Amino acid sequence: MLKAISKSYAPIEIIISDRQTERELYSLLLQSFDSIEILKLKGKNLDSVKQKISDSLKIGYYFGHPEIIKPDLNHPYTLPFRKNKAYEVSQGFNGKTSHNHIASRYAIDFQLNVGEPIYAARSGTVVKVIDWFSKQGGPELKNAANKILILHKDGTIGNYAHLDYKGSLVREGMYVEAGQKIGISGLTGYTNGPHLHFVVRKERDIAIPIQFEGYENRNLKKGKHYIRKL
Repeated sequence: MLKAISKSYAPIEIIISDRQTERELYSLLLQSFDSIEILKLKGKNLDSVKQKISDSLKIGYYFGHPEIIKPDLNHPYTLPFRKNKAYEVSQGFNGKTSHNHIASRYAIDFQLNVGEPIYAARSGTVVKVIDWFSKQGGPELKNAANKILILHKDGTIGNYAHLDYKGSLVREGMYVEAGQKIGISGLTGYTNGPHLHFVVRKERDIAIPIQFEGYENRNLKKGKHYIRKL
């Protein structure tokens, strides 16, 4: 028996695909800190069986699962920066620079300088903290951005990226309130300048549109400045 064991505070979708054709075969829901059987192993030589499985199947995962994610598209998010100061949006929804694929089409880049505080845009549980990267550069650092992921009550996950080295003020498993200080803005990963990249995703890292308190039913525009009043 091949099992998956969760050490995450978020539920996980495990996806099994055919390695050659990349056709999805089935998916499973793995609850937080639980375990689940993925495959039954048959044969006397288990090492050989495992190798055959590895050669023929690909096993991947995402935070969240479509069965338990019900996005509240009307929820007003708190702007993720300090009160009573205007910040510019350098890239909004469907931005040509990098907000043009399924995982980032509804992301927003706020022009925060290195060292400025970041605040939770919505209440939830911290499910991932990465704060050990220190470099900034090109595509080779795509997966080297410090970030905080927060699980919301509707199952969606807020992603706060490009934080400073050791720039997290929270830890995994903590519950945070909207407007609570959670981190420090930085310059890490694939970016050409300091900013906060914020996006909310549902299952399979699909970005969803969001709205902010004080700017309900409005998309934040590139080049415009916005103030958090609440």
